[in-house]
Amino acid sequence: MVRERNRRVVRTIWAVLLAALPLTSFPLSAYLIGSTMVAPASGLVLAVLMVVWFLPYLLRRGTLPPQSLPLMGLVVVALAATLLAYFSPVPIFREVPQWRTNAEAVVTLVLGIAFYLVAAAWPRSRADLAFSLRWLNWGGFVMVVWSLVQGYYWHAHHYYPAWMHTIQSWLSSSILFPERITGLAFEPSWLAHQLNMTYLPFWLAATVRGTTVHRFRLWKISFENLLLAGGLGVLALTVSRVGVLAFLLMGALLAVLLGLNVVSWAEARLLKGHRGRRRLRLAMTVGMALLYLAVLIGVAYIFSRYDRRMARIFDLQALRTQGIVYYANQLVFAERVVFWEAGYAIFNDHPLLGVGLGNAGYYFPQKLGAFSWNLTEVRRAMYEWMTLPNIKSLWVRLLAETGIVGFAFFAGWWYLIWQSARFLWSHRDGLLYTLGLGGAFVLVGLLAEGFSVDTFALPYFWISTGLVTAACEVARCLPTDKRVEMWR
Repeated sequence: MVRERNRRVVRTIWAVLLAALPLTSFPLSAYLIGSTMVAPASGLVLAVLMVVWFLPYLLRRGTLPPQSLPLMGLVVVALAATLLAYFSPVPIFREVPQWRTNAEAVVTLVLGIAFYLVAAAWPRSRADLAFSLRWLNWGGFVMVVWSLVQGYYWHAHHYYPAWMHTIQSWLSSSILFPERITGLAFEPSWLAHQLNMTYLPFWLAATVRGTTVHRFRLWKISFENLLLAGGLGVLALTVSRVGVLAFLLMGALLAVLLGLNVVSWAEARLLKGHRGRRRLRLAMTVGMALLYLAVLIGVAYIFSRYDRRMARIFDLQALRTQGIVYYANQLVFAERVVFWEAGYAIFNDHPLLGVGLGNAGYYFPQKLGAFSWNLTEVRRAMYEWMTLPNIKSLWVRLLAETGIVGFAFFAGWWYLIWQSARFLWSHRDGLLYTLGLGGAFVLVGLLAEGFSVDTFALPYFWISTGLVTAACEVARCLPTDKRVEMWR
């Protein structure tokens, strides 16, 4: 009786955590941790869940999934690199204390991994997985509705009414952006990030597979179908270029999988000879590549007409004569490029273990190129802001702050999650298949999103990959006759 009551309590806390995911900069969280940006409301719920369930779970000799081992290695490498940095001459940047920067960076890494471990350890059955997806969907539903309301008011009236500003102040430490919607996030790019790393992948996978975790049906349309349509509209309204690119990568993966199925069908029914099969595969590969190239060009053209930042995207003459940074400046993302270049220069000087978590910003004044000082954001970061500049790319940050060793551990974890998603594809069970395909979409989208966000604390890809890991453990308990070969 007591155990069942405790189970219900933990289940409720887990549901609240999932429903609160859209809140990236919750005012109460920001107040408690002293940050106005990366302050997810789900972090507060996670702290409660860690005390109430996860730590007792570990003390009762609860197991962690083998996929988490590379992350443990990343933590060890990151701590070692950070401690070793105190024996190196780290440059001084204004009055920003190194110990505080290191502590905040380590906490964000631990926080992100904690999200993953809880998501990977709590669901222990198919019912738990369905329950988790339901609450993800309800939180996503609120986020989509609020975002579409923002989009309606801005595009219909070109302003936000006072009551919207008031509600946003209750839910976020940020403001409502003109022209681009923020939803419940700190900024439009973070809204696109949470869509691509948690919501759209599973809604797309459920739509492709025809599954749902809800009883709701509107004729043959499921709740996930409606959420996917609304989510794509919200993604467009964020006007996030990296966000759109990330979703296009998911679409490319889906096109490849569908193409493989078409080729398999054609080989089995139309062709007999080995030479004919090779020609068909070559023709299908070239055709799919050309088709997707046309899609990319079409999307770029639409952006050039819709987003003034992309108006000169087809000015390839500037790219050829002036270089990548000048071309990027025309497209209003040169600041990111020069920060990536600075981060890579730091990695070149410290290739093995990097400079330690949080320390890359101290080296920026030395590593920024000559052209970068012409950029307003760079000058403000160097002369006005009282915080360290950041690399703005998860991939470059891993290289600069943890070196090739830390990057290898993270890449190894990415590969294990990919293999876990592949394993789930081999099951007939629709829910497990959906989680596997959605997890693959998350990992492919992360390749692009990793060039937009550089913090470990945002919980979105951690939660999604944690659910994939949990589904993999559940799938191993199913009878073997439930598995089929996807690549047949």
